[in-house]
Amino acid sequence: MIASKLNRNGLRRSLLITTRNQSTVVLLRLPRASPLFVSSGARSSSIVPASRCLGIRALSSNPPPTDKTASEHAPDAVTPTSSRKPKVDLRPGPVKPQRPTSSTAALPNAASSSAPSSKGSHPTTSSSSTSTSLIEATKRDYEAASQHGILAPPPKDASWAGSLFHQAKELFKFYWRGVKLVNTNRIRAREMQERVKNGGPPLTRWETRFIRTYKDDIVKLVPFAMIFIVIEEIIPLIVLYAPFLLPSTCILPSQKERIDDKRRAQQRTYMEGMADDFHEIYRRATADNSLSTDALLAGSTTPLSLTGVLGLSTFAPRPIRIRRVKRHLNFISEDDALLIRENGILSLSEADLRDALEERGLYESLVLCFIAYLLIFFFHSRLTEGYSTKQLQSRLSWWLDQVKRSNASAPADADAVRERIVLLARAVIGKF
Repeated sequence: MIASKLNRNGLRRSLLITTRNQSTVVLLRLPRASPLFVSSGARSSSIVPASRCLGIRALSSNPPPTDKTASEHAPDAVTPTSSRKPKVDLRPGPVKPQRPTSSTAALPNAASSSAPSSKGSHPTTSSSSTSTSLIEATKRDYEAASQHGILAPPPKDASWAGSLFHQAKELFKFYWRGVKLVNTNRIRAREMQERVKNGGPPLTRWETRFIRTYKDDIVKLVPFAMIFIVIEEIIPLIVLYAPFLLPSTCILPSQKERIDDKRRAQQRTYMEGMADDFHEIYRRATADNSLSTDALLAGSTTPLSLTGVLGLSTFAPRPIRIRRVKRHLNFISEDDALLIRENGILSLSEADLRDALEERGLYESLVLCFIAYLLIFFFHSRLTEGYSTKQLQSRLSWWLDQVKRSNASAPADADAVRERIVLLARAVIGKF
């Protein structure tokens, strides 16, 4: 675009040239009667006066945007004829946040802003500690099994990868033998039952417990076999958090000890924390001898406290807890009858005595009474020595004596589950 101004003599006074391609504006102020020489190129234009120019001032702007749409709708630039530089709106951007320094950590705002990040770091720490404890527990289980001769230790000159492969192979062989042993136990249990059907001697206590253990293993075998085939690596995790899924033939000795310790800790926790429920059971049972088992279990937390003290799984709704309690105490009733018939207390080993007391919820009550006795009379005695086999026999004999007395005085159709609930309540609250 070319714009010019003429003076009163008709000569050009000034000339304004705008080139669209480079957005360049050239303003020339010429003296009066000064001829011009104009030259043009392909992309630029220039005007040079023939005589000496009084002043030349060039104004330039940034290149236009490459967007075709914006360039098509943009209006033609109009530059004022004055020589003053146009005002530019810089439009400053947002202020950048300052980097935190050591001094800002002590401010309340800084502390509050860093709290979510610290909270987010807890799950990572917890998961890492859980994985570390799982690895350590697996190593201890393997070492203990190697000492017992159950698993073969890796060769001494084996590399890390070779040792890991050897351990995985040995564990696979152990679990596979455990699955096959369930089938072997099935054959033995069927032979015992056929012997009784054919008029042979009745089942002994050991045989009865063997058949019961086999039936429990059969129920657990299907989910365990699926886990064993698909993801064998999570079996140590099941041992720690869901031991009830493992068949008895697929548990290492150290794993069994850990499962037993966890069950005993559960029994002690419920025995100490829910003693009021057992006080209430004993009070109601002695106040009214005609109360049924369902009436004694009518309390809101009574089934939970009973399942916890008996070492049963507490993860279930109330009806299933009640069914577990009744089923377990019916088994205890049959076991009591076998112990009385065989007079087998003296023939039981210390491990068998401990198992029998744990099944009746008496082992941890004996622990608490024994610890209280030592704290009162022998405060500085050695607590790690525990209690002797005679003390275990004495507690189991007390239970069986109470069962005999109840069977002698009660009618033939008396509820055996109710009598054992009352005996358990007496043991927990110390009414021996």
